[in-house]
Amino acid sequence: MNLDFFILGLLAASLVVIFLGFPVAFALGFCSLIYLWVEGFPLTIVAQKLAFSIEGFALLAIPLFMLAGALMNAARITDRIFDFANLAVGRIPGGLGHVNILASLIFAGMSGSVLADVAGLGRMELRAMERQGYEKRFAVGITLASSVIGPILPPSVPMVLFGILAEVSVVGLFLGGVMPALVITICLMVYVFIIGRRRGYYNSEWPALGALLRAFIKAFPPLLTPVIIVGGMTLGIFSPTEAATVAVLYALFLSAIVYRDLGLVTFLDVIRDTVLSTSKLLFIITNALLFGWVLTVGDVPQQIAEVSATWFESPWMFLLMVNIVLLILGALIENAILLFILGPMLLPVAVGTYGIDPLHFGVVVVLNIMIGQYTPPMGLSLFIMRDISGLSLGQVSWAVAPFLLPLIAGLMIVTYFPIVVLWLPRLLGF
Repeated sequence: MNLDFFILGLLAASLVVIFLGFPVAFALGFCSLIYLWVEGFPLTIVAQKLAFSIEGFALLAIPLFMLAGALMNAARITDRIFDFANLAVGRIPGGLGHVNILASLIFAGMSGSVLADVAGLGRMELRAMERQGYEKRFAVGITLASSVIGPILPPSVPMVLFGILAEVSVVGLFLGGVMPALVITICLMVYVFIIGRRRGYYNSEWPALGALLRAFIKAFPPLLTPVIIVGGMTLGIFSPTEAATVAVLYALFLSAIVYRDLGLVTFLDVIRDTVLSTSKLLFIITNALLFGWVLTVGDVPQQIAEVSATWFESPWMFLLMVNIVLLILGALIENAILLFILGPMLLPVAVGTYGIDPLHFGVVVVLNIMIGQYTPPMGLSLFIMRDISGLSLGQVSWAVAPFLLPLIAGLMIVTYFPIVVLWLPRLLGF
């Protein structure tokens, strides 16, 4: 086996400089440029790849889903979701811990983003739990852990990114994320139930049916969001990009007309923030796609396939290696980098060498990377929660650490029972 140590060295160098704080896009682009120059490729190919890589129509889904989530967040829709969740499950042992999880599950169907969940629901959930006497570390931990559900349940920005980078059906990934999101929800609720019974965390009485019905009616329009998006894509009414457009229009309709909580100034602020976030993300994506093409030219996936076939004889051993590597690297490297580089690089190995379904592997990779949002020192959600809670980064990290147990348990179920991911996509023809 002839290893291309030069390109492997560049891959290692790119990860090192990113870890040291060098901008992601420039690190990937610069390493790609060095390889092409040394190997004698015309450097004009860099401009071509960067320009043509963002011509894909599917890429429009990313800023549109980001905008839809931001609009929902800005219009105080999270308040209505939280009130309904509190009345629905607040009496179960674990109390507001279950409310926290259910609210995240509902909000996930609108935002599709970990950071939107933490920033949108986090402050309100912490305040409510502290008022009712919940330990602050418990409140911080469950708020962070429950937000993992966001990027697994459709719509999901990370799923769109993986689908584009790895050329996997985005609709199939969306459908594949539904059951795993429910599995993660159940694992977290079982853990919270055990802690809640031990500590006496629950409301004193069940709510009146009338109050529950009124809260449901107020929260019903946002609850329709995932039904409209996933249902429309599954029935072939619109593509993922068109679904993102529908999500934005529906978010505007709810925010500005139904609830009337979205003013012009707030709307302009949301547009500005989305444009800035999208510009940064697309610049990273273009350089990641260039870097991925360079790795393919250098036969890196083929080399990894040969090495893994020698070291790991069965699919379950390979998947265990993927989980361990992604969870460890998630503690050291910004999680988007793992999605941009390792996801598309490992997918051909998983499919070609071990016969793993690409939808199953995609969901496993995204779930791994989302859990990495909570592992110091690079988990972005930890920094957001630090600012919201007033705790130190170390205290936030210790608060979420126990909740990694149910998250990893859910990850193992999703990893080793492919039917959890594939049942719904296969049922609907994907």
